[in-house]
Amino acid sequence: MADSPMVSAELARFRNNSAGRVSPAWGTAHIRKALVALGDPQDHLPPAIHLTGTNGKGSTGAFIRAMAEAAGLSVHVFTSPHLIRVNERIRVASRLVEDEALADVLEDIWRRTEALTYFEALTAAAFCLFADVRADLTIIEVGAGGATDATNVMNRPAACVVTPISRDHESMFGVSGVAAIARLKAGIFREGTPAIVAEQPRLALAVLREEARTAAVPMRYAGEDWTAAWDGDAFVYASDKVKVRAPWLGLPGRHQSHNAGAACAVVEALCDMPGRNWRITPEAMAVGLREVVWPGRLQQLKPGPLAGDGMVLVDAAHNPGGAASLAGAIRDSRGEDRVAVVLAIQAAKDVESIAGELVGVADAFFLCPLPDGGGQEGGPGAEPRHVASIIASLGGRTEIAEDLAAAVAAARKAADRIYVCGSVYLCGEALALNGERVE
Repeated sequence: MADSPMVSAELARFRNNSAGRVSPAWGTAHIRKALVALGDPQDHLPPAIHLTGTNGKGSTGAFIRAMAEAAGLSVHVFTSPHLIRVNERIRVASRLVEDEALADVLEDIWRRTEALTYFEALTAAAFCLFADVRADLTIIEVGAGGATDATNVMNRPAACVVTPISRDHESMFGVSGVAAIARLKAGIFREGTPAIVAEQPRLALAVLREEARTAAVPMRYAGEDWTAAWDGDAFVYASDKVKVRAPWLGLPGRHQSHNAGAACAVVEALCDMPGRNWRITPEAMAVGLREVVWPGRLQQLKPGPLAGDGMVLVDAAHNPGGAASLAGAIRDSRGEDRVAVVLAIQAAKDVESIAGELVGVADAFFLCPLPDGGGQEGGPGAEPRHVASIIASLGGRTEIAEDLAAAVAAARKAADRIYVCGSVYLCGEALALNGERVE
């Protein structure tokens, strides 16, 4: 299901105005000016959790939302990018924004502001919608980076979160290496606002600690202030004050323990803050952890036009860290199955490192062009022949198809288990071709 005509018409103005691209080099000046004209809605939100990191932002936010909703709370959520339609990015009091409301607020933003990019316009729309509707909690996910991201305009979020950091988007920001990326992510820190930091590479953690000290930010870190571990299939979170045991996590993959642990630490920090008239109990946390839903993350497609009756899974892994997590999940679950990876990816990505993580767990790769992002942010797709040559140089077997449907059809003949990955846009296309929706 594509964007509605009324929403598409409003978004076309911003796409045409800014070529539909994120412009992180602009910093926050343009959106700050726009938000002043809109009444600074970003400063009139329910308690806000600001999430950054390279991988796991969406999953961590989904765990937080699920735990809060299991406690009877309503939650505003802003995420990006979307899988099928842009409404997925904005949940107002726990429900996807309606077409008419989104079109109306975008029209108002166009009329009252100028020079906003596609992403900035959607960020402003989320802030305006959230400021006008009562909720108990707000979750705001960074689009890319941190310091210069359009979401980094809130004066005092309730908590900041840094999910695992790895190399990604370096050319976009003109930085290189994990240390520089970590410094960029730490740009969301605010004095006195607790920072919840998931397990990190040693260098990234050192930078985050330094930035936290400089900004006078109380930091809570995985493995020191809390533990998140598996007990068989059960997930266990433990700190000095709270223990939560969930018989399983609603999101598959052993790596999700890192995201679930950070989410539990956020909930614990929020409940410790003075002035809250609500509480999320360990029992509610356990319910949320096992009932959470976040599409496009090791999601098995239903029987349908694309998947047929076979096992086809979609995963949004699109950088080396995400590919490593996906590879681990494949190793844990493949058994004797033959595994095929259907891959399309943006040209700016580190294709060699991503392929290097997956070559050892895939019997064959099926390459196709990256679908059009439908106006979403992001660069052009890598040429499938170029990707195939890289995979072949690493010892992988490849086949090139004209599009995603052809790639999956070919993979179904060669494998028992198929993973579609490399891009959120590719996952969204797979869901749409299989007749699935995101609610």
